[in-house]
Amino acid sequence: MDGTLSASDAIALRDNNGMLDGGNAFFWVFALLLLGNGGIGLGGNRDYVTSSELTAQINASQTQQGIQQVLLSSANNNYETAQLIQAQTGQLVAQNNTNLINAIQGFNSLQQQISALGAHLDTCCCSIKTQMLEDKLAEANAKIVAQQNEISNAQQTQTILNALGRFVAWAGNGSQAAAATAG
Repeated sequence: MDGTLSASDAIALRDNNGMLDGGNAFFWVFALLLLGNGGIGLGGNRDYVTSSELTAQINASQTQQGIQQVLLSSANNNYETAQLIQAQTGQLVAQNNTNLINAIQGFNSLQQQISALGAHLDTCCCSIKTQMLEDKLAEANAKIVAQQNEISNAQQTQTILNALGRFVAWAGNGSQAAAATAG
C-alpha cells in the first residue's frame, strides 16, 4: 500500500458525529498531511517506481541472489575438494608408512636369512672339513691295516720257515737253486 487514503477509506473511518467533530479532527489533519497523496502542506510524496524500474530492480536482486548461490556453491565445492585432497593425502601417507614398514620387515627378514645362510655355510664347511678328515683317517687306518697284514704275513712265513728247519728253495724249472755237496 502506498500510504494514501481513498475517499471510501476516509468515510469508513468516520465516527457517528462526523469526521471533523470532537477529538478526531486533529488526527485527520495530521493523517492527511503525513500520509496524503499530495496537496496539503508538504507537497506530497511523488517518489514512484515505474514498472520497468521495478523489473530491473527485481532482475538485479535475482542476479545478486544467483551470484551468491554460485559463490556459495563454489565455496562448498572448494571445501569438498579440500576434504577429498586431505583424505587422499592421509591415505597416501598411511600407504607410504605401510610400505616403509613392509620394506623394513623385508630387510630384517633378509638379514635373518643371510645370517642363517652364513651359519649354514659355516656348518657346511665344518661338515666338509670333518668329512675330509674322516676320509683321511679311514685311508690312514686302511694303510695301517694293510701294513699290519703284511707284517703278520711276513711273521707267519718266518714262523713256518723256522718250523721246517733247513729249507732249500727250488727254482721254477725243477732243479735245485743251490748246488748240494755230497758228503
